[in-house]
Amino acid sequence: MPSEKKSMISRLITPILLLVMILIITVIIARRGDEAKENNDQQRAARPISVELAPVVATTLQDTVFGVGTLDPMQTVQIKTEVNGKIMAANFEEGGFVEKNQVLFEIEDEKITKHYEARKAALESARIRLENLRRNYERISTLRERNLVSEDQFDNAKTELEAVTSDLQRLEVELSLAEREVRDTIVRAPFDGYISRQLVDPGTFVTVGTPLAVVYEIDPLQISFFIAERYAGRVERGQDVFVHIASYPEKSFKGNVDFISPVIDQGTRKFRVRANIDNPENMLMPGAFASARLVMALREDRPVVPEESLVTTREGYIVYVVDPGGDTASMRSVKTGLREPGRVEIMEGLSAGEQVVVYGHMQLDDGSPVNIVSTWEKDWAADSVNMPMVQGG
Repeated sequence: MPSEKKSMISRLITPILLLVMILIITVIIARRGDEAKENNDQQRAARPISVELAPVVATTLQDTVFGVGTLDPMQTVQIKTEVNGKIMAANFEEGGFVEKNQVLFEIEDEKITKHYEARKAALESARIRLENLRRNYERISTLRERNLVSEDQFDNAKTELEAVTSDLQRLEVELSLAEREVRDTIVRAPFDGYISRQLVDPGTFVTVGTPLAVVYEIDPLQISFFIAERYAGRVERGQDVFVHIASYPEKSFKGNVDFISPVIDQGTRKFRVRANIDNPENMLMPGAFASARLVMALREDRPVVPEESLVTTREGYIVYVVDPGGDTASMRSVKTGLREPGRVEIMEGLSAGEQVVVYGHMQLDDGSPVNIVSTWEKDWAADSVNMPMVQGG
């Protein structure tokens, strides 16, 4: 029995000893790992991290809102005939520029001219007759005062004078209409603009109301677009609008707000804004799809940093600022404002002239040593949002 108990105790002690040895070995390995990690962290902290810097610069920012729309002519007029007749000539180049009062079409005027001459002759005859009747009426009136003519004679003279006077007025109106018809045989451009193709050919007989061509006034052009109601109190007539179209991706066309809708659409909660866009070189064409950038205000001398320098955190944004000596980078919380392509306004946390890390900041900690490999030019933010602009004046 004693030997059996000893054997049982021996079997129990052996696993316990093995477990203890395993725990001891595990603790030793963990400590060595922690020491190695600590040594690596110390070595990494001591090794400068290569970074690229950009200066914080002060510049003017545009408080803008964007919309889209279609370019429309300032005026569009369909030229129609106002008399019946045959088209004798078309005096313009299709698709070309026409000046105000330029002759566009000539309509056969022989019959219309003869009608005008007949009305003119009739009017002249009526004037002569009226003059004779007036003299006769004055003579009879004098004789009537002396009772040398009867009342009937006097009434007849007066009635005849009034009838011819009425005829004269009617003939004057008819002559005016005939004169207008003569003028209407010459069709002129109503304003400076570009004309469409001709819709009728010479030799075609046209009637009143027949479309002949269309004239477009395209300098300036107009664009209407919708913006959210939250901007309703900030949009004013005369504010700058910059338009961009696909056919000139590197250019910007300037205009100004000339209409603001007094109502907000209940379905979209947006309101309409219309702007006149300068088109002095006729580069823009009506019907083109365009994006519009409305400038509601200018914010001058505002510090900006490159978009790349911002690091997003749960609390907001941070940047890494390199000290004047260029040795270490410090973490700094910032409050951002307006955003434009390539640059962000800093409302709080930075001042113009400080240096922020643009590349390499993902490896940095607060106080990390740095090795500056390059620095952006001081004018990096100049004109980063404005494309080459085309405008009149």
